[in-house]
Amino acid sequence: MAAARLGRLPRLTLFSGPDCSLCDIAKAELARVRQHRPFQLDTVNIQDPGQEKWKKKYVYWIPALHLEGKEIAKGRWDAQTILPALDSWHKDNKDNKPEE
Repeated sequence: MAAARLGRLPRLTLFSGPDCSLCDIAKAELARVRQHRPFQLDTVNIQDPGQEKWKKKYVYWIPALHLEGKEIAKGRWDAQTILPALDSWHKDNKDNKPEE
C-alpha cells in the first residue's frame, strides 16, 4: 500500500463511553475512512478511572475526536467531518516522509 510508505501516520483519539449509540456510529465511520486513509487510533473511555479530565470535558459531547491532540469533532459527526482534517494533516506533513 502506497500510504504505508509515507512514514508516520496521523494519530486519532476517539473519546467514547459505554452504551453510546453515537460512539458506535463514529467507530463505523472511522472504519470506513480507514479503508482509504490509514491512521493510528487510540480509544479513550471517558468513564474509566483516570479519565476524569476527559469525562468533565466530553460527558455530554461523546463521541469526540482528536487529531494529533487537537479536537476536530464532537457529538454527531461522520466521515465527511474527518476527511478534510486528515487531508490537511497529510498536506502539512508531506515533507516528513522518510527517504527511500
